[in-house]
Amino acid sequence: MNSRIKNQAASGRASLALLVAGVLGVAGLSQADARTRDPGVNHRQQNQQQRIKQGVRSGELTRRETRTLAEGQRDVRQLERAYKSDGELTRAERADLHHEQNQASRDIYKQKHDAQDRPVASVPPAVRDPGVNDRQANQTGRIVNGVKTGELTKDEAQGLRDGRREIRQTEQEYKSDGALTREERVDLHQDLNQQSQDIYDAKHNDVKREP
Repeated sequence: MNSRIKNQAASGRASLALLVAGVLGVAGLSQADARTRDPGVNHRQQNQQQRIKQGVRSGELTRRETRTLAEGQRDVRQLERAYKSDGELTRAERADLHHEQNQASRDIYKQKHDAQDRPVASVPPAVRDPGVNDRQANQTGRIVNGVKTGELTKDEAQGLRDGRREIRQTEQEYKSDGALTREERVDLHQDLNQQSQDIYDAKHNDVKREP
């Protein structure tokens, strides 16, 4: 009898310990989630995606415009993931994300209200260049890293992001006819080479972000 009571007590303590551990684990996750979540950013992403879909349905966006806007959305998501990679989303990083979303919102409005409407005839899908896409992703990561380490000032980071956006727009222009020629690939990689050098120079100059 005493043995059975002791076993029940031990079992009860073990269950309680598991329960406490579970509660603490959930609390820990909630705290970590609170450090990285930004409902405003997430809501704006969803809203902008709906605006793009509506533009496609209404014919206000051409295929080329849709691809360009979708690339912009992907760029913001990639920037958000990079900022959150250390488990924290700082006030400056939140402001930077909202700045990028302001630009994306303006781009959506501009494309939906220009004189271009989607033609009835289908346009051949633009070809992909994994090498270009991989380099763009790598450079985005380098810029984010420079912001986090203080190697890049706000103005330097913004200038580099503007350069990255220009390369993406050039890529979309080259792909708009459904083909990416060898000369166009070479030109894109030359632009990426210059962008890479600009990132290196900005990260290794004497100008540092104010703490």
